[in-house]
Amino acid sequence: MNIILAVFLILTASNIKAQEDNVLKAVSDEVNRTAAKLKIEKSSAPYFASCYVADSSETYISASFGEIKESKSYFNRNGRFEVRIGNEMFDSSHYISNFRDYRPVFRNLPVEDDYDSIRKSLWLMADEAYKIAVERYSQKEAYRKKKDIKEIYGDLSIEKPNRYFEKNSSCGNLDKQRWEKRLKNISQLFRKYPNISDSDINARFSSVTRRFSDSQGFSYKTYSCEAYVSIFVYMQNEEGYKLKDNKDFLYASWKEAEEDNIEAKAEEYAKSLNDSYKAEKIDYYVGPALFTQEAAAEFLNQLFVRNISFNPKPWADKDEWLKYYYEIPKLKDRIGKRILPGFIWVYDDAKAKEYEGRKLAGYYEIDSEGIAPLKLELVKKGKLETIYASRNPDEKIRNSNGRGRASYNFFPYATAANVFFMSDKKLDSPSVKEKLISLGKEQELDYVLVVKKIASYKDSESNLGNPILAYKLDLKTGKETPLNISEFEGIGLRALRDIEAVSSKNQVYNFYQRGPYSYSASAVPTSIICPQDILIREIEIKKTQDKPEKKPYLKHPYFTK
Repeated sequence: MNIILAVFLILTASNIKAQEDNVLKAVSDEVNRTAAKLKIEKSSAPYFASCYVADSSETYISASFGEIKESKSYFNRNGRFEVRIGNEMFDSSHYISNFRDYRPVFRNLPVEDDYDSIRKSLWLMADEAYKIAVERYSQKEAYRKKKDIKEIYGDLSIEKPNRYFEKNSSCGNLDKQRWEKRLKNISQLFRKYPNISDSDINARFSSVTRRFSDSQGFSYKTYSCEAYVSIFVYMQNEEGYKLKDNKDFLYASWKEAEEDNIEAKAEEYAKSLNDSYKAEKIDYYVGPALFTQEAAAEFLNQLFVRNISFNPKPWADKDEWLKYYYEIPKLKDRIGKRILPGFIWVYDDAKAKEYEGRKLAGYYEIDSEGIAPLKLELVKKGKLETIYASRNPDEKIRNSNGRGRASYNFFPYATAANVFFMSDKKLDSPSVKEKLISLGKEQELDYVLVVKKIASYKDSESNLGNPILAYKLDLKTGKETPLNISEFEGIGLRALRDIEAVSSKNQVYNFYQRGPYSYSASAVPTSIICPQDILIREIEIKKTQDKPEKKPYLKHPYFTK
């Protein structure tokens, strides 16, 4: 019996060792060693260290005008290492001495699960991160003294350590050849539209494993699946104004991407852009506007969601850097104030997996800093109740609410997960449109505006991206005519309170939410669940300040056959 038991124990121990996650062990061991032993003479030792590693198995396919441009499958392993000097109240983080250098230490890691090889790479990253922290702490302390800053709210909130480990999951099988054929066919649709100069369609399928460990006892391992399809178009309209735009589709499962009718949506998008070639000019408009479909979601995202994210802002050696390179949230000081109509309420539930059968891209059980997300009541009867918070505290919110999110190449920042916009007053879509027309007639207008797509990117001076697809709705004939390239004028946060009506039908808008730094490509999967139609009582639009450019001297060769 003793021999049998001994053999059983040996086999069991071997099995446990085989199942051990060498990557996470290397991460944890190097993080703890860094916090315990790393020190330069005459410099402070680290009080905090953390490491994040993302494994991504990806397939990427690109097609244009009916042919495949690129098709490949590959595996990436990327890591991010952060070291902090000081203490929780004041440390080396959240200070920008040079925007080009303000990012964590990150690099590609060995793709084999060899403990020693990974540990060596992490050791080099930790050493670099520590040297940066020593220098940055000195710079930040000098800045604090120069500006005579008395109010310090802390740099790292004190939280209860948390460990979270998911079971391995599969994204399913991907039929690469089928997707190549599908993208070829979708890209070939653009052969029907001569006014579109160039177009591409790209698809990326990702299976991602994320690992994290810090010196305070936080640790996690999670899995996710993403499918991302993006259509890029370029055109010049009849007057020579250039338009570059993307139509994006983000899915939280490969199966949903398979089942979605991307072909029909691509066709509708291409036709709408092609038809806008001979768009009507506009000098100036003030009046009601109906934001519908994607434009409705982006309206809420850009004016509300992004303005309660990214708080608090970092310190910067030059104040103008924040103006031009950092998107400062404008609603953070309006907690307790009315920012939306009283019939609208908003909450964020990161743990919601789906809505009406559609998987939500913003779902997660643990945030990038290892904090379990709370369900947040953001707006109640039009009043702002709270905002998003990471482990970086401010004067009002001292602890994280589980919204510290980041990609491997940037620091965590506070942002949304799954945002639900709900209304106590709802109309069906035809009734919302009737109300739009009624408002226009009350104001004795000849036409009103319907906005179907706005730019997801805006410059630092604007609150809302400019119209991409907008239409004049003639109040006499009911005809919709494409609007020429134009710009919103004077759109402020007041537009949120000017919401007159919303439709009863909700939509799920899955997308990548960009971070606050204009120079960084950092983005995280996010979902907005909101009405499909939003009527705004008054907006202003003016003709674009851009100048038209000369069009190609020769026409597109395909359309001259």
